[in-house]
Amino acid sequence: MEIHWQDIILHAVNIVILFVGLRMLLYKPINKFLQAREARFEGRISDIEQKEAEAAKHKQEYDALLSRAHSDAAEIIKHSSDLAKDHAKEVVTKAEDQSRDMISRAKKDIENKKLQEKENLKTEITNMAVQIAGKVLQREVTMDDNKKIIDDFFTKVG
Repeated sequence: MEIHWQDIILHAVNIVILFVGLRMLLYKPINKFLQAREARFEGRISDIEQKEAEAAKHKQEYDALLSRAHSDAAEIIKHSSDLAKDHAKEVVTKAEDQSRDMISRAKKDIENKKLQEKENLKTEITNMAVQIAGKVLQREVTMDDNKKIIDDFFTKVG
């Protein structure tokens, strides 16, 4: 095998032509494709970062709303509890007033009944006294008779 300089130069020129041809046909379009792809990825990454920032912002707003809702709920519960306590106090006060009124009416009724019974008792005593006087007038009464009549009267009265 002999080495010819012409073959080496021809092969070197072919390699250079092949390199330049392949570089123009393959490397530049592939390089453009890869750069476009990298740009799309960077765009997607920036979109993702932007959406993450928006999500963080929304989360902060949600947390603020949630804490405000909790504090509002606690305030409403406290207010309701206070209203319930006030209402319970009013109910108890009304019940106490009603019970006092009922007790005072019952005492008045008892007093009225006592007075009525006293009047009835006076009437009865008067009638008995009249009956006793009638019996006494029918006959002469001795001290023993008086005592007996009084004892009979108190026995009847009780």
